[in-house]
Amino acid sequence: MVTDGTDPAGWPAADRQDDDLDRAFGPETASVQTRSRAQRARTWLAIGGGTVVVAGVIVLVLGTIVGTVQTGIGGVFPRPDMALDRLDGELDGVPGVTEVRHHQAEKTGFASYDATATITADPSLDAAARKDLVSTLSRAADSAGGNGVRVVAIADLGNLEVGVSESRAVTAKRLVLADRLDHIGGVTAVRCSWARGGTPSDRAADQSIVVETPGRGAAVPPIVARVTAETHAVFPGARVEVVAAG
Repeated sequence: MVTDGTDPAGWPAADRQDDDLDRAFGPETASVQTRSRAQRARTWLAIGGGTVVVAGVIVLVLGTIVGTVQTGIGGVFPRPDMALDRLDGELDGVPGVTEVRHHQAEKTGFASYDATATITADPSLDAAARKDLVSTLSRAADSAGGNGVRVVAIADLGNLEVGVSESRAVTAKRLVLADRLDHIGGVTAVRCSWARGGTPSDRAADQSIVVETPGRGAAVPPIVARVTAETHAVFPGARVEVVAAG
């Protein structure tokens, strides 16, 4: 078959193809405008700016959520300040308590805190009254804690300072030991608790016993030996320190 370059409708084939392209895209390729470098730069700048804004919003929202979880929502999450307020309520009117001081809460985990207070007692309380008071303080600490907050305290009994936790058994041991050490000749004050400034703990090896004595020279080693023996009989591995009375 011989063709003369026309299609069956009589149009030259190339001309018809060009006409179709012209209708679709315009008579010239310039009808589809090529973006300049400046236009492309502005587009990428707009996209980048939008991405930064979105990322900033996400970070802000996540920070708000995490902060809210850590500080507490509606009493469900940890609120160490409220736990110490509950402790105040538990001790309101308790005989022998003269003052309750709150300390800065220590964060122990993502959503857990140790809330600490110093409870000053009437130094004139006798041994039986001190025992009852320390037991009451331990129950109050147990009741005030919860929702990720552990409440602990230092009971200031005058010449004795005793760590108080929710464990009444361990708290009672601290008081008994402190009283026993206080009766050693040459001892004028005793602190029986966890390490000062350390994490509160009821483990025997985590206890820290500090006794004060006005003794000097050769009088000190016998006191150290007696205090150490008495302490390790109750709390094996506990730290013992004998310091000069201030």
